[in-house]
Amino acid sequence: MKAITVTDEAAGTAGMKLADRPEPQPAINDVIVEVHAAGFVNTELTWPSTWTDRLGRPRAPSIPGHELAGVVTALGYGTTGLAIGQRVFGLTDWYRDGSLADYAAVEARNLAPLPGDVDFTVGASLPISGPDRLAGAARARPHPAGAERDRARRCRSGGLDRRPTGT
Repeated sequence: MKAITVTDEAAGTAGMKLADRPEPQPAINDVIVEVHAAGFVNTELTWPSTWTDRLGRPRAPSIPGHELAGVVTALGYGTTGLAIGQRVFGLTDWYRDGSLADYAAVEARNLAPLPGDVDFTVGASLPISGPDRLAGAARARPHPAGAERDRARRCRSGGLDRRPTGT
């Protein structure tokens, strides 16, 4: 598969290269997602988890990016709640290869169903910034009757627990 990789922390974004990498294999409770959209911030290249695993061992080359939206292509042993062919969005683990690749291995608990009427690019933007932006939008402008309830329902159905606060 094709992936954006980094090998040198000092190089910053100039060190990002398109490379061939093996497709990830699902571990227990993992899902393999064919990535249709992904998120990345350049500060990820300064995070220790980009360069080491949980035991502190070097893991370069690594694949940055954490937010993603795509389609489930494989399930690891014991994975429940998601199905092959299902549209999903969520976050990759900080200490594993990320979302800037054709495929990503993600713990099932870090994914939620992506409604069919939500574009993949929108889905990839939701995991970190979405709930906070919804909260800000709810405080910034009035909504027609029922809109608050409908937005909260969509957040819950998309796997988000946080609801807008304020009026």
